[in-house]
Amino acid sequence: MEGKNDKDFIATLRDHGLQVTYQRLAIYQALYNTKEHPSAEVIYQHVKKRFPMISLGTVYKTLERFYEVGLIEKVSPITEVARYDANLGAHHHLVCLQCHSIQDADTPIIDQKIVPQEKSGFQVLRQQVILQGYCPECRRNIEASRAPK
Repeated sequence: MEGKNDKDFIATLRDHGLQVTYQRLAIYQALYNTKEHPSAEVIYQHVKKRFPMISLGTVYKTLERFYEVGLIEKVSPITEVARYDANLGAHHHLVCLQCHSIQDADTPIIDQKIVPQEKSGFQVLRQQVILQGYCPECRRNIEASRAPK
């Protein structure tokens, strides 16, 4: 994702109909400036360094509001803990079944959308493709544990 300055972040929040507060700005910047797909708790620990009085509840509510207005996406493929992504461009996710890390896949995106049959009446609002497997580190650990001793 391209670099943004504070004015760009403020404009993005306003474009999504959100009132700009220092906490909202810090939470969005923390999420936008990482390639990780952090949980609310991880974002809270990061933002708390700048705003020691911020509560975990505020972070959860802010992330949920960001999601509601379409500013971020939730990525929760294998755990009950929601993980968040500020990259709204079409992309796939690689999810490690061992360590639960989530990475953006560096593969060409499938341009064709998956659309249910019209007679189903189902309206698709969001799509995600999630590829599950093992990250390189977990794969090495698994292979090392299987090696004869």
